[in-house]
Amino acid sequence: MGTQPVDSQPSSSVVPDRHLAQVAALREQYRTLPPDAPVRLAKSTSNLFRFRAPAAHPGLDVRRFDRVLAVDPVARVAEVGGMTTYEDLADATLAHGLMPFVVPQLKTITLGGAVSGLGIESSSFRNGLPHESVREMEILTGDGRVVVATRDNEYADLFRGFPNSYGTLGYVLRLRIDLEPVKPFVRLRHVRFRTAADCAAAISRICADREYEGRPVDFVDGTVFSRGA
Repeated sequence: MGTQPVDSQPSSSVVPDRHLAQVAALREQYRTLPPDAPVRLAKSTSNLFRFRAPAAHPGLDVRRFDRVLAVDPVARVAEVGGMTTYEDLADATLAHGLMPFVVPQLKTITLGGAVSGLGIESSSFRNGLPHESVREMEILTGDGRVVVATRDNEYADLFRGFPNSYGTLGYVLRLRIDLEPVKPFVRLRHVRFRTAADCAAAISRICADREYEGRPVDFVDGTVFSRGA
């Protein structure tokens, strides 16, 4: 496995020594897993809404990768552990007048989970999915290496293929993400539609024009009510 905690170095960020030590410890933990043990994560939060049989083997303890490592308000980027929740990330970035491009509704969704799984929210019509604002990912791969993938380095294929791969290509330990400015308040406006077709047409116009009835729109969300429910 080598002596270095990471097999390829970050493109531009300075990674804290504490994080590198945690990466090295995780690699050793991965190396000592029994050959027949399924690889899974042991972490503090989960947003899986289904029953699962108890695991026979302990998972990889990734709970220490749950911190915001740095926020650069000038460059508008954040260095974040893969198990950091959006709740903690938003708290850290809002202090600088910034927010992630997409903040999923469930507060305990992690950045690594949103990128390797799927995350979407009311700003996605402007900013897409969470992985589209990621600059760099540090990934533990199936062969025990930890590599840093960007859209234009030697691991560019992994960078492009990792989103929505659901853990099949590895686990993300650190991300470098873009941030956007945020105002102190959001004005909430409710618009009622009588039919689903009318609602869909309005959303299509908002997505195309980024406005509704002459007013700019930053977030779009909706609730469906039924008389028979």
